[in-house]
Amino acid sequence: MKAWFKQFFKSPKQPVYYFAHIPKTAGTSFIVLLDRYFSAKSIMPQQLWREVTDLEELKKQNHQLIRGHFGGGGAKMLTAQDLRHLTMVRDPVDLSHSTYEFIKREQNTVVHDLVHREQLSFEDFLIHPKTQPLVSNRMVRYLSFDFEEDPSAQEVFLSPQTVEDLQPLLTDNQVPLNDDQRLQRAKQWLDHAFWFGLLERFDDAMRFLSYRMVLPPVGNSQKLNKHKSRPVISDVARQRVLANNQADGELYDYARSQFEHHYTQMLHDLGLTELANDDDIDVALDKHYQNNYLQRHKHVLARSISFQCGDVLLGQNWHRREWIAEQQTFFRWSGPGQLASLDFWLEPHDYDMTIEIINALSESLLDDLIIQANGHDLDWSSEDVGVVRTLHLKCPQSNIQDNGLLRLYFQSPQVMSHAEAFGSDDQRRIAFALKAIQVKIAA
Repeated sequence: MKAWFKQFFKSPKQPVYYFAHIPKTAGTSFIVLLDRYFSAKSIMPQQLWREVTDLEELKKQNHQLIRGHFGGGGAKMLTAQDLRHLTMVRDPVDLSHSTYEFIKREQNTVVHDLVHREQLSFEDFLIHPKTQPLVSNRMVRYLSFDFEEDPSAQEVFLSPQTVEDLQPLLTDNQVPLNDDQRLQRAKQWLDHAFWFGLLERFDDAMRFLSYRMVLPPVGNSQKLNKHKSRPVISDVARQRVLANNQADGELYDYARSQFEHHYTQMLHDLGLTELANDDDIDVALDKHYQNNYLQRHKHVLARSISFQCGDVLLGQNWHRREWIAEQQTFFRWSGPGQLASLDFWLEPHDYDMTIEIINALSESLLDDLIIQANGHDLDWSSEDVGVVRTLHLKCPQSNIQDNGLLRLYFQSPQVMSHAEAFGSDDQRRIAFALKAIQVKIAA
């Protein structure tokens, strides 16, 4: 068969998801949730331009997810495939204050020493000539960035070293775009995005993402890098933020209106009204997922499962992947809630299962761990003691739904912060650490 004939029948590559991470817009929390929907090997590890070296080699990797500080139009340099854009935007006042607090905390930021040496208050930070650019229309400048169309916006997210590294890619732009032109570009970016959310409506934004990707609702999640109480912002500071961010203010108002429209349309498509509560919405989203997942993801029912924590995770109440160097594998802590779940799609059979757990808050937690299949209790046994155990279970065909869904529930008697349990500085609430699950047709 001739090469051109093979190429003719070759399946087109799927678009790559790109999360354009605008700094200080809850990207850390969002990425933890987004990453679970992609295998670890399909995610581009680099998140900063200074980490990018060989662009051509990077393109050959055929990643399914790119996420990081690459600007609205920058990621097209990282892949030969089409992009599905995602981002999160934030109220400009809160964004500016969060930027100020971040720079005060982080010694490696460019103006950290300046802020402390001159004891800049938030009000002063907003008008100081060396810090004002850091809190001026950051979202518009970020989303409008493009190596060809708007490279002059680069200072928003490219360090001087990164600019030097990427100088061969930058084109001369004779007439820099003004703020209004950048605003229009940013609006168009949102118009064509696969998904965007508002930080102030983070949970609703995650529900909308579940709907768009036809995946189970995220459920309970722990917001990372979040202050416990809202700051008190003076009227003077608020007015200075608004003066610095006229374009960002208009973009945020536009995004808020568009998000409300998209969310309302989602509710109507799910057969709900704007008065629906969160629980009802999650139930409807789960039904939408169960009815459409197999077709949407071109997935077929399996006869066996070998789940590793580097794989796609469909479920609720799991923290980020973590790497075990000695074993060259991943694990995940359950949490922040006591009830975690995992979904598998299987042919109707009786199954044997093994579940590998590599740590827990205590031995007694594992002794009292309850495991269910679609709400039916499963008896488990183990030859191990302590917090490292391999559990053995049997799941009868009657516990698998007619559509093929096996939803495993793990009910832990307690959760506790990692810091409290192990003396770390990790505030994630956890219960036990999962390594792998094997599911095979019963002998």
